[in-house]
Amino acid sequence: MTAHPLDVESTTNPRVKSWGALGERRTRDLTRTFLIEGRRETERALNHLIIEEVIWCPNYGNTPDVQGRPVTTVSQRVFDKVSRRQNPDGVAAVARTPDLSLMSFAPAPPALVLVADGIEKPGNIGAILRTCDALGAAFLGSDLGTDIVNPNVIRAAQGSLYSTPMAVASREDAVKWCTANTTVLVAHMSGDASLWECNFTQPTSIIIGAEHSGVNGGWLEAGTPTMIPMVGAADSLNASVSAAVFLAEAARQRSL
Repeated sequence: MTAHPLDVESTTNPRVKSWGALGERRTRDLTRTFLIEGRRETERALNHLIIEEVIWCPNYGNTPDVQGRPVTTVSQRVFDKVSRRQNPDGVAAVARTPDLSLMSFAPAPPALVLVADGIEKPGNIGAILRTCDALGAAFLGSDLGTDIVNPNVIRAAQGSLYSTPMAVASREDAVKWCTANTTVLVAHMSGDASLWECNFTQPTSIIIGAEHSGVNGGWLEAGTPTMIPMVGAADSLNASVSAAVFLAEAARQRSL
C-alpha cells in the first residue's frame, strides 16, 4: 500500500491504452508524441522537450524531480503494463516529438555532424547519439531503419537524445545538406584516406553506414572514403564503435 493517492489504478483505463500504444511507430507518427521511460531519461528531457505528462508509480520510489510539472500517479499494475523494461523504475513521460527537419537543423559552428546512414538497430542509433552528445557532434539520420523516438533508441541513448542537435531526412536530402555545408568523410574499410590524416577542424560530416551493407553509393560519390587503420585480423567495427573512433579524433583535433 502507498500513502499517495492514485490517479489511475486500473489497467483497463483508456489512458493506459493510449500510453501503451506509443510503443508502436504508427501511433507515434500519428500523435507526434512518444513515451520516455526511466527516471534519469525523464528528468533530463524536462529541460529540452515539451512534456505533456509525467507518469509515476509510488511503489517504485520517491517522487521524480519534475520541476513543477503535474504528475499522474499510477498503480504498479498499470506501470508494469506500460513499461517495456525488465526492471522499471516507476517513472515515465509522454513527450511531444521535436522538429527533426533539416530546416531547423543547426549544428554549432564549425559543424561536426555524424550521419547514420541506413542504420536499423535502435541500440546502435542510441549508442551513436550518446557518443555525439559526449563529443560535441550533431546527429543526422539518413534513411534510418526506425524512427528516432523508438523506445529502444531512447533507452540506449540514456538521455542524450534530447540535448544533441539532430535531424532525420531522406538520404537524398541528407547528401544535399552535407555537401552544401560541410566536407564529407565516408567511413569505409577500403578508403583511400586514413582517419589520422583528415582535418576535422573545418565543418565536417562523418558518414557511418549499416553494418550489413555499409554506406550507400550516393555518399561515396559525395565524399571521401576514409578508413580507420587497424592492425588486427578484424576488417570492420560495429557502427557505433566506428562513430566513436571518428568523433574522438575530431574532438581531439578541435581541442588543440
